Amino acid sequence: MVEELCRICGLLESNPFFRLAINFVDTATICQLNKDFVGHEGSTDVISFNYSTDKDSSNDDIDGELFICTDTAESAAKRLNRKFSEEIALYIVHGILHISGEDDSTVSERRRMRCLERKIIAKLVKSFNFSEIFPERSN
Repeated sequence: MVEELCRICGLLESNPFFRLAINFVDTATICQLNKDFVGHEGSTDVISFNYSTDKDSSNDDIDGELFICTDTAESAAKRLNRKFSEEIALYIVHGILHISGEDDSTVSERRRMRCLERKIIAKLVKSFNFSEIFPERSN
């Protein structure tokens, strides 16, 4: 699924061997990453790093990295009446869109990004069962 997602988002066009790491973390970890690397206090859903455009990066093993907060996904899924697996898939899509150059800082950028997310998720659900990839969490 992730390879297909990278292809859809155009990451494989410039680098057919784009290597992406996905880390699933808790609230404390995402808060620390958010503070250290984004300069924001508090939790967030996903943080993306694109090392392929960072000439000073010391990370030669991977080109991009996502940190996804599973606690945030679980609470958002309950609040929005969605499956945990759908929320995780959405965060991966969102993170890869950021790595591919999309931004969501302004209202118009957010609208564009939400539209892209919906289109990409619609393509992915035709080929992948998110619940098989990301099992639902038990309470």
